[in-house]
Amino acid sequence: MNRIKKKILLLHSSNDLYGASKIFLQIVQILSNQGYEIHVLLPSKGPMDDLLENKINLNYHSLGVLRKKYLNPLGLINRILTNLKAIKFLSSYIKNNEINLVYTNTSPILAGGIAAQKNKIPSLFHIHEIPVGNKFYELFSGQMINKYSNRIITVSNSVRNHWIKYVNENKIERIYNGIVFEKNQLFKRIEKDDMDYVITSVSRLIPYKGHNYLIDIAEELLKKSKKFKFWIIGDTLKSYSNYERRLKKRVIELGLSNRIKFLGFRNDISNVLEQSNLFIHTAISPDPFPTVLFESLYNNLPTVATNLGGAVEILDNGNNGLLIPYNDSKKAANLISDYCSNNKLQKNHLDNSKKNFKINFSSELFKKNILKEVNVLLLNE
Repeated sequence: MNRIKKKILLLHSSNDLYGASKIFLQIVQILSNQGYEIHVLLPSKGPMDDLLENKINLNYHSLGVLRKKYLNPLGLINRILTNLKAIKFLSSYIKNNEINLVYTNTSPILAGGIAAQKNKIPSLFHIHEIPVGNKFYELFSGQMINKYSNRIITVSNSVRNHWIKYVNENKIERIYNGIVFEKNQLFKRIEKDDMDYVITSVSRLIPYKGHNYLIDIAEELLKKSKKFKFWIIGDTLKSYSNYERRLKKRVIELGLSNRIKFLGFRNDISNVLEQSNLFIHTAISPDPFPTVLFESLYNNLPTVATNLGGAVEILDNGNNGLLIPYNDSKKAANLISDYCSNNKLQKNHLDNSKKNFKINFSSELFKKNILKEVNVLLLNE
């Protein structure tokens, strides 16, 4: 296998620096360092471009990404036509560049798997999503991925348990992300009073991440004490701009704009966390594997998350942090209030998390498991 340089085409659904994109960059580096010729296709230009090495073959093309906004008659027609064009483009790209494996870093991209099968090369899906709310979409996606994949990686047991209903069990493997921590060089202080107890949230501003629920919890906590201050880090997709405006409007209407601050997207997350007292993640439907929880724990920041999805695995069922209900803001606020004053429990959680990182989430283990999946497919190709 090493005598002939194998070529891998990697597809991703966005060009940003949130969780799944960071993992994608890790995958690119792992495979590139292994000596494979790497081809990356993204739907558009963006911040990832500067982090991809010059030796990577980087191109842009619409990949027919399936999103909820297309779940209507006109939207479905749009996606069918876009996917047909994407399949044609990818098939040509695979043939012209003699690609040996297609790696798709997300479940909403189906064109890569279809094009791979047309060209009789293996297809690997790396799934980060738990799509809920539309059974037809779940069934369709599951059946298509099962049909057009040779292997499927899921980022958590929660993700695996969701997809196992639709795909062959012998195809699917859970591989936890291996977290690489980087300290920011620049320390930029954020304005706050010495008495403030800062609770920080970091995630894209989209509904399932639960920012409205966070505001509910903040409102309850501020009834208990005015010391609490909330920093909300993250931007949104263009299609959710109205959602962002509604969030900010609600904070103003509640008279809490001096206690709840929207700080937008930042690339100095560790600096923000160092100036915080507590981290919170308030997803209201299963978040597959919120890697930002690793960043908060790595920065010795006590961490709180709703008891859904991959957060439960990262916090080891409450041994590494506080789990709160996802639908009861008053109860959640009471639990958080007690947790804020329990320094001993916070320390135990942080100590436990460090041990858990080494066992389950090391970058070396991630690299080993990813290469095992890729190498097996290439050996059989």
